[in-house]
Amino acid sequence: MNPNSALRIVHVFPDSARLSSGPCNAIMAFMRCQLAHGLNVHGISPADDTIPAERQQSIGDLPITEFDRGRSAELDLVLPSLDGGQAGAVLHFHGIAPWMDRMAKVLRKRGIPYVFTSHGHLHYHGWSHGLKKWIYLNFVDRFLRGASGLHFLSEREKERSRAILPWGRKSVLVQSNLIQLPDEAEITPADRADLDIPADAFIFAYLGRLDVEHKGLDILLKAFSLLSHGRGDRKPDQLPDSFPHLLMIGPDWAGGQARLEELARQLDQSSRVHFLGPRMGEAKWSLLKMAGAFVSPSRWEACSISQAEAIGLGLPTIVSDEINMAPEMVAAHAALASPLTTDRLAAAMRQVQADGDLQRTLSESGRKWAAETCSAEKAGERFAKFYRAVLG
Repeated sequence: MNPNSALRIVHVFPDSARLSSGPCNAIMAFMRCQLAHGLNVHGISPADDTIPAERQQSIGDLPITEFDRGRSAELDLVLPSLDGGQAGAVLHFHGIAPWMDRMAKVLRKRGIPYVFTSHGHLHYHGWSHGLKKWIYLNFVDRFLRGASGLHFLSEREKERSRAILPWGRKSVLVQSNLIQLPDEAEITPADRADLDIPADAFIFAYLGRLDVEHKGLDILLKAFSLLSHGRGDRKPDQLPDSFPHLLMIGPDWAGGQARLEELARQLDQSSRVHFLGPRMGEAKWSLLKMAGAFVSPSRWEACSISQAEAIGLGLPTIVSDEINMAPEMVAAHAALASPLTTDRLAAAMRQVQADGDLQRTLSESGRKWAAETCSAEKAGERFAKFYRAVLG
């Protein structure tokens, strides 16, 4: 008998599992990993019938129960995996909300342990932001202080969080988001002709929602426009075919696409910046396979799945040095980290485009880093050990 089968884990989604988003996709990947490792895993998710069709996803055969948020305090209605008793059960929260706090209070009364994954929740910007979080977490809402374990996606956030949430005797796990890569031999690169991109043009790609401020996309477009400097006074349509193009892959976010399209027009880059909307599955991988490098200059980021996918696929990748995973990526030569300025990001893009040796190093080291850090095979036993420590 698999000893892990005695561990009964219930993942609590902050939003509907049918919403295609980074956190929801990450939780589903954790569940698949743990199921494959022999854990008894279930999920509970708020029902939501307002999700736009283009952002809906299937939950497949994952054991996920959808429930009415208003009845979440009635624990037995939404936790069928506890019907056989409470021994060996751990609830795994992935968000902070009033209805989750109500549920946690019931758990504490029953003596059922719960853990929390910080999808960036314990990250803070500067001392004033950190002070506000410290006051809230220690004096206003004791949801996290009552957790028996904490799961971080990066070493940087784990270390920084000590200042705002003393861990005491909690069990702690550092495990990044998981990715599942396709067989590269089966990926057919997208056709450049469909996007009117010349055969010898270098292609940069960005994948993610078009959230301008969070993802640093205003800096990205401005940096991309600087790549044409030194070409004299020629307009973009007069530049050589080898001049790079930029793929913007992902759904609109709060009007971000219109804002970026206007910025591209102002920078005379409309013909070389391609807004492709959300792409999933084979369509996503085909576009990434067509690219020569990946750029994702987020102003802050817990652990980007799209960055990990690009790195795992062997794409030379440029990230912001502000993101939590940057130190680990740089130490492993898995990505190039750039300061969040237009000039410095443009310089990094020029460097990757021009340096074939750098491209090969980033590609080879990146694949190794992704296999060690973001693979389900490596993560399964780490999760099992974490839950056993919580129960112990």
